[in-house]
Amino acid sequence: MTMTKLLSEIHWGAVLPCALVYGIFCGVWHRPFLFGKKWEKAMGFKRMIGWTDPPIQFVVPMLASLVTTIAVAMLLQLLALNTFAEVLTVALILGIGFGAPIVYTVGTIPIMHKPLTFGSITGSAQALGITVMTVVMHYLSRWIEGG
Repeated sequence: MTMTKLLSEIHWGAVLPCALVYGIFCGVWHRPFLFGKKWEKAMGFKRMIGWTDPPIQFVVPMLASLVTTIAVAMLLQLLALNTFAEVLTVALILGIGFGAPIVYTVGTIPIMHKPLTFGSITGSAQALGITVMTVVMHYLSRWIEGG
């Protein structure tokens, strides 16, 4: 199946809300009232009084969430999973097998103060976010199909 055909067959009505929720979930995970303070400390970042997050801190993660969600939708289309166990297995492979390890690798850059803390916070957000988004994407796509 070609990329064009896959893109035309995914359920955009499922992709867009899943991408939005996935992006918001990861953003909230990193806010100071949850894990944000430890995450910032792990990077060696200290908020100055009056600090405002620049737009790039919202735009890039939302675009990344959209791209990831589209890729998951395409993969689900190719796999044609039938059972919850199959869907959950693929979701866990994607979240734990790709999302978390990539973040841990990024966390090892030399300027990172606490790479394992950074990896644990952001890696768990990605693992959980991708896992949940994959399961929801599967069932929302099926619901849109009418089955």
